[in-house]
Amino acid sequence: MDHIEFDREPLANLTTLVMAFGGWIDAGQAATGALRHLVRDLSATRLAWIDPEAFFVFTQERPEVRLRPDESRDIHWPRSEFFASPPGDGRDGLLLFCGGEPHQRWRTYTKAFLDVAESCGVTRIVSLGALLAGAPHTRPVRVTGRCTDPAWRSVLEAWGIYRRPSYEGPTGISTVVLDAAERRGMSHLGLMGQAPHYLQNAENPAAVHALLTYVARLLHLRPDMSQFDEAIQDFRTQCDRAVAKNRATREHVQQLEQQYDAEASDERPGLPDGKLDSEKLMQDLQDFLRGQRERGEEGTSGR
Repeated sequence: MDHIEFDREPLANLTTLVMAFGGWIDAGQAATGALRHLVRDLSATRLAWIDPEAFFVFTQERPEVRLRPDESRDIHWPRSEFFASPPGDGRDGLLLFCGGEPHQRWRTYTKAFLDVAESCGVTRIVSLGALLAGAPHTRPVRVTGRCTDPAWRSVLEAWGIYRRPSYEGPTGISTVVLDAAERRGMSHLGLMGQAPHYLQNAENPAAVHALLTYVARLLHLRPDMSQFDEAIQDFRTQCDRAVAKNRATREHVQQLEQQYDAEASDERPGLPDGKLDSEKLMQDLQDFLRGQRERGEEGTSGR
């Protein structure tokens, strides 16, 4: 395949692809953070990578130099990597992809990308993303979903997160990939988290956790989430301190909280589909986020 380098022979039983692109739709590094967590948790091994030479402008995204213990140097180029996790524990085989959004030749890139997917037997794609939004860091991260598969749509509707596509305007590489995938007969589902727009450069563990929880529930995965409790608490504490330094920012966050709470009171989220054994996972998520919010409020009242 053009522009693709395989580390080994592709597996033909990786029916589900989970993908995350860095850049425009990776606010808080939520999508790529969730994907990297899946790769580690599943002990997925790299299967292939896309040669960046034809697709990246290296003055926009420069390669990095890193020192070895012997003081020699390695050059690390922008990565676009596929990882394989064979079927097991009652779940499908997974092809996982993480990479930056390419700068050019998107149609050529998309063809190379989907050629790898087809060679691995992919029939459906889960896309992870996150956008900057008017979302306060003091509240649970909202995630919405859209899809082309009727079965998946019924699940998203039961969870109360399905949204009809309504956006028109500039788009990212994931949309281009999914459009081409649909023409190849692959169904797809997109999960989109919301990260606070006033924290543009901050890695957001709460957003990573929210996306990871939904994709795990959808695909019958049980990743280790133990690291998130402390990370989310520390993140929110740091955000509280930063916001407290500026009156205008404090007032803006308070307005976002009021808007969030008003919208939440109008929502009627459904319970997950029991066929996916996900009701308990949803309750666990709600309990976790409720506990985080209550501890955050206690910390605020104590200041």
